[in-house]
Amino acid sequence: MTRVASLTKLSTRLLPILISSLVSVPAFADAAMDWVQKMSDSMRNLNYQGDFVYVYENQLESMQISHYRDAHGEKERLISLNGEAREVIRDNQNLTCIWPSSRKVVVDLSRKNRFSPIFIPEDITRLEKFYEMKLLGKDRVANMDAVVVHIDPKDKYRYGMKFWINEHNGLMMKSNLINENGEVVEKVMFTSLKLFSGDDKPVINTTPPIGDNYTVLRYHSGDSSKSFAADNSWQLGRTPGGFWRESVMKRKVPGTKHFMHQIFNTDGLDSLSIFI
Repeated sequence: MTRVASLTKLSTRLLPILISSLVSVPAFADAAMDWVQKMSDSMRNLNYQGDFVYVYENQLESMQISHYRDAHGEKERLISLNGEAREVIRDNQNLTCIWPSSRKVVVDLSRKNRFSPIFIPEDITRLEKFYEMKLLGKDRVANMDAVVVHIDPKDKYRYGMKFWINEHNGLMMKSNLINENGEVVEKVMFTSLKLFSGDDKPVINTTPPIGDNYTVLRYHSGDSSKSFAADNSWQLGRTPGGFWRESVMKRKVPGTKHFMHQIFNTDGLDSLSIFI
């Protein structure tokens, strides 16, 4: 009887702990999602300027990004700090790429998350169906406190991501792109980051001055002219769940009379491009 009573007391004490542990699992996931949502909002709505390194395919690039948002929308400027001089400027309408060494300017339609190695997911709730979001703890990046979140795919058709999010303002400080084998294939890490407040903002010229010796190339997607009209009749027979067609683009192959179509599909985090 004494032993039974002791076990009853023990189970009474353990029950709240077990219930607490079970309840904390979804709460922990919700916290991770909240941090990713905060990062998405901060990267799109705050005014900032920072230097970062981008590592991919055994290459390392040093870059600078300037971003601000006002009543007219977002404006962003990305410049390369090593190697060939390059500059990319994006606003709500245009994406302008400038190569001073080759005297070339390319003007295209603005596309979020398609011109910069800094990728920020948008529809966080949608991602929950295909990815698990986990809080891994805290760390420090560029002498700033960060919360670490892992976005892990639920199937084998997608890559995962790991984000280091500034604990105070929600800006992304570091990210890893992780393949299906758990290997990091791309890295982005800020080495400095300045946050502007009030009416202060970085200077971004959306139409930088260019000389007469520059060649300007203008690409059009879905243009009303017959020669550049994108063909939307192509259909993919099967794609992983959650992917949707974001755009279809038609471009002329340089130096030829031929055109190429690109069908771009995404699930909000990963992307799939088909070239025809």
